[in-house]
Amino acid sequence: AHQQLRETMTAALARAIAPAAPRRIRFRVGVAFSDRAVRSRLPRSTAGADGAVAEKSDEEAVAEELQVEQESLDAFVARTCARIGRGEDDAVKITAVLRANWFETPEEIAALSTSDLSAVGVPARFAMEVEAMNEEARVEAEQAAIAERLGANPAATSALGGDGGADGWIGGALPGPDTRLPRPTTGRLAATGRTALADVRVTRRKRLPPYALRDDEIPGALADELGRMHRGVTSRRVGGAKAPVRVTTANNYLEVAKGLLGWYCRCKLGGWDGATPPQDPTLLKTHPANAPEDLSLRDVFPSSDAEGAALAIEYLQWLDEKRGVLPSTEAFQLRCLIALAKWLHGSQTNEHGAAMEQPVVMELVRVQRGNVTLATKGEHAADEAAKWLDWPDYLRLVERLKWECAPLTHVGDQRPDRDVAMAVQRYLLFAILACVPDRQRTLRELELGRTLVCEEFDDAADGENGEVKLTRRRVWTVKHSPDDYKTGGAYGARPSLVLDERLYPALEAWLFGPPDPEEDARGFTDRGYSGWGWRACLAPNHDCVFSRPNGEPWNVSELSRTFSRAAMRLTGKKTNPHLVRDMVITHVRGEGIATDAELEALSLYMGHSIAMQKGTYDRRTQEQKVAPAIGLMSAINTRAAEKKAR
Repeated sequence: AHQQLRETMTAALARAIAPAAPRRIRFRVGVAFSDRAVRSRLPRSTAGADGAVAEKSDEEAVAEELQVEQESLDAFVARTCARIGRGEDDAVKITAVLRANWFETPEEIAALSTSDLSAVGVPARFAMEVEAMNEEARVEAEQAAIAERLGANPAATSALGGDGGADGWIGGALPGPDTRLPRPTTGRLAATGRTALADVRVTRRKRLPPYALRDDEIPGALADELGRMHRGVTSRRVGGAKAPVRVTTANNYLEVAKGLLGWYCRCKLGGWDGATPPQDPTLLKTHPANAPEDLSLRDVFPSSDAEGAALAIEYLQWLDEKRGVLPSTEAFQLRCLIALAKWLHGSQTNEHGAAMEQPVVMELVRVQRGNVTLATKGEHAADEAAKWLDWPDYLRLVERLKWECAPLTHVGDQRPDRDVAMAVQRYLLFAILACVPDRQRTLRELELGRTLVCEEFDDAADGENGEVKLTRRRVWTVKHSPDDYKTGGAYGARPSLVLDERLYPALEAWLFGPPDPEEDARGFTDRGYSGWGWRACLAPNHDCVFSRPNGEPWNVSELSRTFSRAAMRLTGKKTNPHLVRDMVITHVRGEGIATDAELEALSLYMGHSIAMQKGTYDRRTQEQKVAPAIGLMSAINTRAAEKKAR
């Protein structure tokens, strides 16, 4: 009877978990694996004495699977202790403590936090290792899900040698004329890809009503004043102490000015707290500004003395208390407010005739100096897990995008030229960042013959019979003057950024069209855009390499959305162009594959300091950063013990 009851309960359990079994990812203390993979390793049939094969039922197979997967508490504790260099005696003691607190399975232990394990008397180092193993399992399961989303184009899989190749990116020529698109993802994996980009939240902060002045709320006199400000900071003027700023920077000043004036009208004058949604849903977006006709920047910077900064400082305090902005956002606002105050009140001269900043500016600078540490060490608002890709996953994504350049649909129909052109452009945007992890501005402003240059040279090599053989080679590089990149004022002209040769066929097809032996023989150095290239399909009205579908140049938001939309569709991660810099630095520093000299060279190559590389772009946790030190100390202690024994 007991045996029959046990069999009935096993069958019921199998039926209960069967619907989820094929797709569920389980954590087996540091190792994540899918039910499908486990099931494929388990025999579904057994041979009888006469050689006949008896098929097992699904219930029997699942029950056997559960038995095979189960790891005992003793084995789990012993394995964890081995990872931190502790022996069998320690494992026995820890197992006894856990059983004394009624814990019998590894799953129960994995569900506890570090503080929970320490509270029951488990050593803190053991508890930390359990947490690390759980994190490893989570990451491994996430990578498996991404790999499943990216899938494998049959041709790509063959070219990659069946396992994705050395780094996942093959590059080379675009798919041929008879190549079809990979079959569309269906089912659960396609759900995230169909989600509207705006509905995917990658920040823990809640959405708040907008407060800045809208264009239709700005009085005519104020619009003229803001226009003068924009022209003034982007051109040289009498009394200007610094060189003109870029249009993008001036646009930032403009947006901050609208925010400051919107706060002044809606909150300071109108009494709105800036966080509560409007009671009347018919109002346009939020509380109306009711901006006075004579509204001016001088209303928020009323004088050039220190008191003239009072409203700006109150605005910063409101951003912190009511809007909950991060220190980095507050630092950005401060930089723009200082620029606005400088433009509005100019500079003054001291008794020696030297130019000096007005007190209103110096008051804001004092606030800025106090916020520097907070801005550099503040936490990130974004949920990194929602948009982070490990570097190998990013390279596999690049290769997948190349196969989306196929000229035929997955059913064999011809695709419109504009669709293929956009696919080629998407691939190039991702691929260029794979070999030159630069800011997205480089992609937006790339221009053939100016910042994108082809250098050709003769490469000498020993031929047959001792003859010297000359081979014509070319190198595509990105060249930046100090005005072409963000930190050019600090680092000057930038070293040439060399593009990977795997990129050349697609890049040249985008610029010039299919290979033409006669044209190629004349060289690439002085060639201009061709009407045969994929770029021409978008009918661009500018000189930039890349173009929006409507023929206009890319702007910051549109390029970022296009990038994130492609990554979201194929990986489920809302990756953005700038995050690629963080991903590659985190990979290089985390894997320990570069020397200090190489890391310093990489920082120069990417246009930032080695300090910024360590502090800003390296996204490893503190635990990941100190992990090598733990292993080092263990090795030091082991060698000391061995030396003493000798």
